[in-house]
Amino acid sequence: MTVPEDAIEVKLLNVAGTRLTGENPTGAQPEFDVNVKLEEIERRTGEAAFDFKLTVNTKPSVVRFDVNGIVNVNSGGDDIERILQPDPETKVPPILHRIYQQVFLSIFLLAGIINAPHPPPDLIFSSVKSEVVQPSEKEEQSES
Repeated sequence: MTVPEDAIEVKLLNVAGTRLTGENPTGAQPEFDVNVKLEEIERRTGEAAFDFKLTVNTKPSVVRFDVNGIVNVNSGGDDIERILQPDPETKVPPILHRIYQQVFLSIFLLAGIINAPHPPPDLIFSSVKSEVVQPSEKEEQSES
């Protein structure tokens, strides 16, 4: 069973793109690297909210995209746990796929505005470095 599309709501709070150089020195499509931080901020019966920050960089350094927002999940407790578990094949949790689907369109449009290369639509599966912080871990980190 999968979580219905309408059970996950992604709200983008900030989308920024920075052109780091005037031109791509090699003229070729740069490699993209994505880092994701996902932190649970609230959980109740059947619903959870997560804060996310997604950063996309290029190699060589041509452009950087920063996106942050909140994702709300309204579904059963088992569904919430299921979307946080990495897929054995891709090693990416389904929630990150849903977030990137929403983020990609904004980054694509922003890349066109600043005349920069855009990342591929499947980037999240090819180069994700993610950190999922559970509330208990967050409390332990703040106590240290």
